[in-house]
Amino acid sequence: MNIDEILSSIDSGEPMLIPASWGQGRTTFGGLTGAILCHATTKDTDPQRILRNFEVGFVRPLESMKPYEIEVETLANGKTLTVKSARIIQEGKVRAVARADYVLPLDSAVKIDTFSAPRLKQPEASMPIAGEGLPNFFNHFDGRVATAGIPFSGQQVPELGGWVRFREPPEQISYAHLVCMIDAWPPTASPHYVGFQPLSTISWSIHFAHFPEPLDPQEYLGYHAKVNFGEQGISSSNAEIWGPDGRLLAKSVQTNIIYA
Repeated sequence: MNIDEILSSIDSGEPMLIPASWGQGRTTFGGLTGAILCHATTKDTDPQRILRNFEVGFVRPLESMKPYEIEVETLANGKTLTVKSARIIQEGKVRAVARADYVLPLDSAVKIDTFSAPRLKQPEASMPIAGEGLPNFFNHFDGRVATAGIPFSGQQVPELGGWVRFREPPEQISYAHLVCMIDAWPPTASPHYVGFQPLSTISWSIHFAHFPEPLDPQEYLGYHAKVNFGEQGISSSNAEIWGPDGRLLAKSVQTNIIYA
């Protein structure tokens, strides 16, 4: 089952069971969980308002092949800003929560652009993310590492970057698809570990910048993340995501934990 089928089921009001192919250990891949919550907040939102901030908190494992519900609440709907919250409930317990801020574009003569896409090796010259121990969900992605630090290689490299796209291209790339793609990357601290380790995201915030329409679903998106700190099983990282034209799409901040 591809991501488009899962997201379209939300519009019908009867979310599909999430197949095990989207699994990440005993939970569902966090990027898909975030994409589901993101997509749910778009319903009845003024299409002229642009998603600028999206925050996710992962509370409990969202299990595959079990029914779940999505609850969405509009917290504010002013002249410029619409704030929505969403949560996924399974077996009576909250599994994940999110907040989405949709902003009406305003006229302004001020434009600040400080981003320059890093010069990374091209996808064909980069190393595919593959091997034993990768979670099931990664079969849905084509990811290629262009930086020195390979995930779970025992290299003391505090960065991770390269290219990612869906193996089965969706019809279009929406904000929900972008959320899913950003989280396809292993945690930025993963090169420091030897062999696959169960690293999971606790909290995640995405700030959306320029979003050119449309993005080609068959093109790779660039990704580059740096570790802010790592200690006592927790790490924090900042990432930048850009499109084929080199323009910034989003900045992502994640907190990850390793479950020993």
